[in-house]
Amino acid sequence: MDRYRKNPTFDDVADFVREWARVPAKRQIEPETQFERDLGITGDDGSELLDAAQKKFGADLAPETFGLGPNEYLFNSEGFELGAAFVTLFTNPSVRDFTVGELYQAVVKAREPRPDPGPA
Repeated sequence: MDRYRKNPTFDDVADFVREWARVPAKRQIEPETQFERDLGITGDDGSELLDAAQKKFGADLAPETFGLGPNEYLFNSEGFELGAAFVTLFTNPSVRDFTVGELYQAVVKAREPRPDPGPA
């Protein structure tokens, strides 16, 4: 979990994204910076970024953390796959304009203590 006993700041998450994606220091990363449009992170790279963020910040970034709806995704798939094309044709998936600010909010939310459900 690195050094994050308390919640990380937005700048901590932005610095992590900058380092992970090798974004030049002169390029600003703001809360509204989009992973796909602005940073070119999509598909498997997006999944790897989320896995790395989970490890870095000690946060369980499960799909429900992002409030995704049915057939809603954070990243487009990479390249053309026949199976993916078939699924796209019949399910009409939607890809959210996922931002660094949303990742930050998800990390903070995922690190919140969960209430103890008590005895089963």
